[in-house]
Amino acid sequence: MRSQSAHGMKPEKPALRSFFLLAFGLTWVLLGPWFYLFNVVNQGEMSVWLWAMAPLAFIGGWGPSLAAVIVTAHQGDRSAVRRLLVSLADWRVHFRWYLLVFLLPPLATALSILIADRGITTIRHFDLIAALAGAPLTYAIALPFGPLGEELGWRGFALPNLLARFGPWRATLILGTLWTLWHLPMMLWMPGASVPSFMGLSVRSVLIYLIHVMAVTAIMTLLFLRTNGSILLAVLAHLAFNTAESVVSAGLPEMPVEQLRIVYVVTVCVLAVLGLVCIFWSSRRSPTSFAT
Repeated sequence: MRSQSAHGMKPEKPALRSFFLLAFGLTWVLLGPWFYLFNVVNQGEMSVWLWAMAPLAFIGGWGPSLAAVIVTAHQGDRSAVRRLLVSLADWRVHFRWYLLVFLLPPLATALSILIADRGITTIRHFDLIAALAGAPLTYAIALPFGPLGEELGWRGFALPNLLARFGPWRATLILGTLWTLWHLPMMLWMPGASVPSFMGLSVRSVLIYLIHVMAVTAIMTLLFLRTNGSILLAVLAHLAFNTAESVVSAGLPEMPVEQLRIVYVVTVCVLAVLGLVCIFWSSRRSPTSFAT
């Protein structure tokens, strides 16, 4: 990474403010109302007019990535936008980071099941073949809805600018908090799109979700720094964290709701510990190296 930002722009407070306002605005204005109409007004049933509005809702889900492109174009030039987009295809990262990205989230979930059960009661029934067989489809479905629509924004634009201004601790806290708040329409009107549906919506579940997002943010901050700002790895990490529970569950017998709640809370605790380790590790870098 360079002495300005990860994609050639000087880190400026107005640019960050514009990015977050646009990312929130696109999602809350275009996607939020669609969720409300679908789940509250139509009670989960599609209609012709909801299908007609679906393209706008999809654009809203891509709010952070679109905001990054728009603000980059406004602040920089065509080459800056090109560098931002090309970063999605920069695969030249050591193989160990790919292994970490795809193995850490499901392993954290599996460990949480062991801890929650205080043994192998559930995990002994794990069918690795079934889990692996279902993973490609799970990844393919999840990829456009979150990872690709968000990571050009969160890790491609916001994180390098926040690191340059604040360092890893404050950058992670700011981005983790705003990333959580960005999900507000999903919390209110799309159960399972942020807070897991089996947790219900309450102050407690939102706080647990905040810790979850903050932990993932800390892990991804370290990943960003150690992979020279790879946005492709950020997309893959986002994908792996979003799908870890589904991938692991595909190889297990169906768990009752209460067990799912316990496993989720334990998973958040496990990720929180890992997140603290990662943020301490990130802090070992000198402040001048954050916007490499």
